[in-house]
Amino acid sequence: MMRISSCRASSLNFGAFIIALSLSCEAPRAEDLSSSVTLRPGEEVTFSASSANGHVTLGPARASRPGTAKPKDGEITVGVVKQGSSPYAEITVSEKTSVPIDFVATGLVGAIKIDEIRVCGRLDAPVSAHIYSGSWRISLTRFSVGPEEACP
Repeated sequence: MMRISSCRASSLNFGAFIIALSLSCEAPRAEDLSSSVTLRPGEEVTFSASSANGHVTLGPARASRPGTAKPKDGEITVGVVKQGSSPYAEITVSEKTSVPIDFVATGLVGAIKIDEIRVCGRLDAPVSAHIYSGSWRISLTRFSVGPEEACP
């Protein structure tokens, strides 16, 4: 019968503790990303967005070809279009919400983040920004009621 020394057993317990601690640290990050919308370059999505007490709630997204959808009251439309031979695509956001909604657009290849930008919401005009066009998909996350200090 093989016996584990007390030093080795405590090392195993410490290792299990560290793994459990790291998993518990991941849970809040997953909650922050729970409200997300995903689209691919060359797509446009429209979804409802409402705010209450500083928290943004999203509705289901519906896809369309870029430039064809216009947001209705309480909706946001986001489109991503590649610009010729440029390594960047243009992301365009139109909002018809009661308050400006800010969010983060993350360009992903598989699960690897290759670009990330903060998009600041505006109610008076569409917003345009650039994101790396080699992304397989763009994930829109971390929605918040604007304006934020980081936004011009």
